[in-house]
This record gives sequence, structure tokens and C-alpha cells, in this order.
Amino acid sequence: MNSPLHGVLVSVRNLDEACRAQAAGVDLIDLKEPADGALGGLPCALIREVVTGLRGRGHHGPLSATIGDVPMTELDTILARVQAVAATGVDIVKVGITSGPEAAAVIDALAPLPCAIIPVFLADDGLDPLLLDRAHRARFPALMLDTARKDRGSLFDVLAQAELRDFVSACHRHGQGAGLAGALRFRHLADLAALSPNYVGFRSAVCIGDRAQGLQTDLARALMAQAATWGLSRKRRPHAIDVPMGVPVSQLRSVST
Repeated sequence: MNSPLHGVLVSVRNLDEACRAQAAGVDLIDLKEPADGALGGLPCALIREVVTGLRGRGHHGPLSATIGDVPMTELDTILARVQAVAATGVDIVKVGITSGPEAAAVIDALAPLPCAIIPVFLADDGLDPLLLDRAHRARFPALMLDTARKDRGSLFDVLAQAELRDFVSACHRHGQGAGLAGALRFRHLADLAALSPNYVGFRSAVCIGDRAQGLQTDLARALMAQAATWGLSRKRRPHAIDVPMGVPVSQLRSVST
């Protein structure tokens, strides 16, 4: 079946949190370890456990997982980790991208891999337009912005709304989905809706206190309810993209609009 890669993404660290997110009606469940950085990776055995557990509970929505915060200089490690995470059964593999001389080679190496990869550009120090253009031309199914230093404010504190709007528009022009994340809170929903991204990512907003603390079901439910009022959740938009579900990762290259 096809499931739209559109809506509210919530990051979880284990099966218990994943089940809470499912119960709250979260559109996109993302697997990572928030205590290990913006894109901290979980052990592959744990990712596989969560995937199996959620599918066994009847969850048919897209599942994503990060490979961990791997430096751009370690290309072989990045590629090995992508392959290992893809083999766990997730539908999407997220790879953090930081600006620097090695980043272009990483983008080029990821592009032909036989799995759905979403590069996540960490925007704390600004965006590299040439690197973004390279990712657009590589035809990844979607691109995403996030922040690494969560204690320094949200994505809206790092980039101007005009920059965010340009990013979303560029993704859509290239037939790609656009994702936004980075210490986002309930108060950002209106501004997010004005930008018309395909999906928006949250962790801090659904935890009490530090984002490394446990996900709270009531907060996740409240987030989904408020996101729905702004058209950010399950309601399909013109630029939603489909991720084929149940397709072997060896056959999954990209998704279409």
C-alpha cells in the first residue's frame, strides 16, 4: 500500500515510546536516540524490534530512522550505516549533512543507493546553497532541515522565514518533499503552516523538560490535534509524496509525487 510522506513526524527512542506515538495518531514515526545528538542513532537490533513491534500492532505508516551523528569525513562509515539501518525494515533512512568540503562527496555517494534516503541538513551555521542544489539534482525523495544545538533556540531562530520559504519552494520545484525540524514547539505551528512543508518534526514539544526525557502521550495527542487545525497532519496537500510500503529495500530507490 502507499502511505503519504506528509504530516507530523515525532522521534522516538524505543518501542514503548513508539507505541505511545502510534496511540497519539502520529503520522510519521522516526527512530533515534536524542541523548546522542540531533541525529543520534539507535542500535540496529533495537530499530528492528521497534519496526516489528509496530507492524505487529497494525501500524502501516512510514517509519524512518537515523544513522547517527557521523562526521562527513567518514564516508565508508556513513555508507555502511545506511545499509545496516535500511536492512532493519524502516522505510526511510535519514542522514545528517553538515557543511564542509567532504559533504558534496557524501551527497554523491548516497544518491545512487537502493533505498529511500532523506538528507537532513543541519542549519545551525547557515545553509550552503551549492550543497542544497546538489541534493536537489540528486533526486532524493525529500530533504529536511534540522538543528544540532537544541539549547540555542529553534529552527526559526537559526534561519529567517524567507530562507525557510525558499528551501520549501526549491524542494517542491524539484519534485521533492520538504521537512522542517529543530527544537520546534506548539507555538511554531502557525509559522510552519505558512511555509507549507510536507512534514514537520518534533521531539522537545512532546517531552516534559529535556528532550532526552520520555515521550508523553498526552502531549503527542495535543500536538496532533493542534497540528490538524493548521493543516499540518494527515490532510493531504498538493506536494505530498508517496513512499511505497512493504517493498523490499533493495527495490526501493525513490518516491514519486
